[in-house]
Amino acid sequence: MAVHHIRIISVLLIASLPFTIAIEGKGNSSEPSDADRIEFALNLEYLEAEFFLYGALGYGLDVVAPELAGGGPAPIGAQLAALSPLVRDLISQFAYQEVGHLRFIHYLFTFEDIFI
Repeated sequence: MAVHHIRIISVLLIASLPFTIAIEGKGNSSEPSDADRIEFALNLEYLEAEFFLYGALGYGLDVVAPELAGGGPAPIGAQLAALSPLVRDLISQFAYQEVGHLRFIHYLFTFEDIFI
């Protein structure tokens, strides 16, 4: 059943490819700025941190690193995953690594704002 769904999705994605190429070629598209790229990477780090934290520990950045959460709303539908102890340990290590990435990125921007 899942293979059938994957085939349907693959066919739809391939069928929509000419339209995305045609749309991309028209209009006044501009290159994203460096700030846009950094913001995208930062958002991805937040997503990964929340995903791994909720999956392994059942709570997110609001508990682990409230200074990084910024007071935003909690993720909707995030919950503790049913993992074996070994996998839970591995995923929690991924989670703390992502929190470390966020802390480092925030440190870099604070350092630049103060000294440069």
